[in-house]
Amino acid sequence: MKILNYHDMTKADYEAIKEHLDSSNLIIYPTETSYAVGANALDDKAVKKIFLLKKRDSLKPLPIVIKNPAMLLNIAYIKKGEEDLMSIFWPGPLTILFEARADKEYLFQSNSKYVGARVSSHIFIEELFQEIDYPIISTSANISSEESLNEISENELDCIFADYSDKDGIIAINDGKLAGGCSTILKIDGCTGKIKIVREGNNNIKERLFCCIKNINNKK
Repeated sequence: MKILNYHDMTKADYEAIKEHLDSSNLIIYPTETSYAVGANALDDKAVKKIFLLKKRDSLKPLPIVIKNPAMLLNIAYIKKGEEDLMSIFWPGPLTILFEARADKEYLFQSNSKYVGARVSSHIFIEELFQEIDYPIISTSANISSEESLNEISENELDCIFADYSDKDGIIAINDGKLAGGCSTILKIDGCTGKIKIVREGNNNIKERLFCCIKNINNKK
């Protein structure tokens, strides 16, 4: 496993990560909450590796990060209410469940009718999207059901993923200690238009988000 110091990274490092991802490999990278495992979300071979790495049930869909809403259009539909939330809370730790397109299906969706996506506010991801033009898986860097990581080291990652045989196919980007926690996940009911909290995140948008949701739902 190769570990890069985020603050020492050069353009050449980002180009190398692009080549790494283009070759169906994985990265462990910082977000505005905790460290995440990523791969080209449209590359089923790479996504399969994430399920194996995390020992994750293949029936559980994986969330993604995107550069901007346009990157989502070939995967899911975007409705007016979702656009409103995106304009207020993106980039940031809010994952929205969008209705998946019926004409396209990828392994990360796990046959779900929804695609969970967000735009991250971490500069690493913003800079990575200057090199790549596909969404990235953004699931916590841990074994499924265990605690997420807000700090990483080579020894720690080797220990956590001890059973994974292809650790040489992983590049980790270390940005020191992160804020921790997870993103909030929500979806808009297609019939009522009301917002439903699917997972309550513990992050700095919580109070502002809940106030916004209350105001929107009271108008329905």
